[in-house]
Amino acid sequence: MNVKTMWVDENKALGIVEVEDRAFGSAFHPVKYVAPHEGEFLVINRLWYTTYNGAREFFRAKTNAHIISGRLKKMKVG
Repeated sequence: MNVKTMWVDENKALGIVEVEDRAFGSAFHPVKYVAPHEGEFLVINRLWYTTYNGAREFFRAKTNAHIISGRLKKMKVG
């Protein structure tokens, strides 16, 4: 996965990752961070979206067990 941009919540537990995609240019994945400072993460339920806002809506769903803390902030990649 070639990561372009990463966002993380205030607890550094959940976020969104933008990766290069052959078909769409970019794909956005809601993720759970294992080690946010090293950029290690797990994609939640193998989900992907074509926009950042689509991935952000995943965390807003009332039926979702993954709840972000505060605002998502952009992290340095690499």
